[in-house]
Amino acid sequence: MFHAGDGNLHPLILFDANDTDQLHRCELFGADILETSVAMGGTITGEHGVGVEKLNSMCVQFSAAENEQMFGVKRAFDAKGLLNPGKVIPTLQRCAEYGKMLVRGGQMAHPDLPRF
Repeated sequence: MFHAGDGNLHPLILFDANDTDQLHRCELFGADILETSVAMGGTITGEHGVGVEKLNSMCVQFSAAENEQMFGVKRAFDAKGLLNPGKVIPTLQRCAEYGKMLVRGGQMAHPDLPRF
């Protein structure tokens, strides 16, 4: 069940939160919906904040350079990192943990390239 009337997709995936397998499958299904949207030319979100739920899928939509630009804006307004730490902008580590960045044997491809 969802609504998408104004261009924003808000899926509602019902599940038993006491069943860890259902929870895991629903998280994967939600990510698949978001990532399919990106593959079809859409975006992860165009409305209210990404917060935590959609954060992993941001690694699919934005490049390292785009993420660095977002971090630059955040640093300009929040030099001490006090405003919503860990939300909205995916970190390199989070992208790797989510599987959207190839890491083998603890090493990323091209380790000499600058990272944020």
